[in-house]
Amino acid sequence: MSVYKKYWFIVLVLLAGVLFATPSLATDPWDVNENFLSFAVADAHWTIDEVFPGTKLIFDGQYSIRRGPGEPPEGDCECELAATPDQMVGTIAAHLQWGEGESALEYARLSFTALAFQTEYDPVTRELRRVRDTTEWGVVQGGFDDPLGIDSYAEVTVLRRGWTWGYKLSDDSPWLFTMAVNVSGGYAWADSLDPRYKEISNPIVGTWGNLTVEHERWGKLYLTQRVINGFTLSSPAAGGPVSREARARFGYIKQFSRCLIVDVFAEKRSFNFSDPVLLDLYTKSKRVGIEVGCAF
Repeated sequence: MSVYKKYWFIVLVLLAGVLFATPSLATDPWDVNENFLSFAVADAHWTIDEVFPGTKLIFDGQYSIRRGPGEPPEGDCECELAATPDQMVGTIAAHLQWGEGESALEYARLSFTALAFQTEYDPVTRELRRVRDTTEWGVVQGGFDDPLGIDSYAEVTVLRRGWTWGYKLSDDSPWLFTMAVNVSGGYAWADSLDPRYKEISNPIVGTWGNLTVEHERWGKLYLTQRVINGFTLSSPAAGGPVSREARARFGYIKQFSRCLIVDVFAEKRSFNFSDPVLLDLYTKSKRVGIEVGCAF
């Protein structure tokens, strides 16, 4: 395991160097059309071992190798055409968590998205209308999570599709309310530190939801949850173990200037292995902290 972690550490540090070379701030964490860097300090609890609770240093980054306008929509009439989507090619993202003591780098995720499209729409006053559509093709990610007892985790998502709706009270209202849903499908491989659940693999279906309340001056409150459910195509009694990953986060984001955005958050993530014969294995972790990002 130590060799595996050293390999991941080298890859992720190199990625961080690439991201630092061309950074910009993510004013919206659910916007796939953003390059960003951020750092956070958080306090962790509920881990599998007393080694892991305590103060954590967290790094987040995302960078698209190429971005630009996609193909404009075509129409046979003189009516107003839909907005032209933005296209992102080769999006790399990293999430790293460091702890104290021998654990050092204890939680890491690295992902690569081959192709993504995002369309933005202006919110319509007094009417719930779409404000964003996203489509991501070929998302590959992998990593490990020592606080949850996950020795390794890999996931291949064929397609991820998302829709965001917005509502404004009036044309000059400073308030914007949004809700979003996202669905995905693919395959996952998970390896627990518990010997009962080794080399688990299964098809997955992902669901994600997000709610925000934003004021132009006061900032934004948000609540988001993503669940990746594993399932079996066989009979449940004979299909073997499956995995389930879940993450939920509540927070407040305030943009003080173009070079300073602060996110105060509370987050829970969990992992569950379920088997028709063995006892289920459920692990969880909580983080409460403050995250800072900057554009330059």
